[in-house]
Amino acid sequence: MPRKPDPHLEDRILSAARKLFLKGGENAVSMRSLAKAARTNTPALYRRFKNRKEILAALVRRIQEDLSQVVEPSVSLQEVCQRYLEFMLAHPHEYQLVNSGLFSNVGAGRPNLELLKKRSADWLGRSPEDCIGVVLAGWALSHGTATLLISKLVPSAYEAKLRSTIVETLELLVRNVSLRQ
Repeated sequence: MPRKPDPHLEDRILSAARKLFLKGGENAVSMRSLAKAARTNTPALYRRFKNRKEILAALVRRIQEDLSQVVEPSVSLQEVCQRYLEFMLAHPHEYQLVNSGLFSNVGAGRPNLELLKKRSADWLGRSPEDCIGVVLAGWALSHGTATLLISKLVPSAYEAKLRSTIVETLELLVRNVSLRQ
């Protein structure tokens, strides 16, 4: 009688990949170490995923989903950017993976960016394309702030000011978009 596929194997693989990545970065996620950490064997990995890059891409999608759950309840672009910033500061290694360039290598999209364009259009009474500039600006401000804070390049005495400045800047940008005819 053939064995039934393990319905939890993919979750175990991705959880193990995340743990290995957090411990040692992208290079720590080898197929052999991943199989061992997921309590399976390498042929089982290859039945689920073509290669290591596909596993890392699936891990990026999982992190995107986690981020989406964090920003989904937001009621403004400013709140989205604040939640994004807090998520990335709380998960600096995941932030590194999401921004590692895997997207360009595996052809993955930016679903949270698309969601934010649509939500901003609703919030601002504009079309999604009319909002792309302010959305990209919010993303850039959040990304830059997260990068500066994670890398500890900002003196601790200025961290609070940087956080408040990002909110003030976003409020100005949103107000500017709202005023345009």
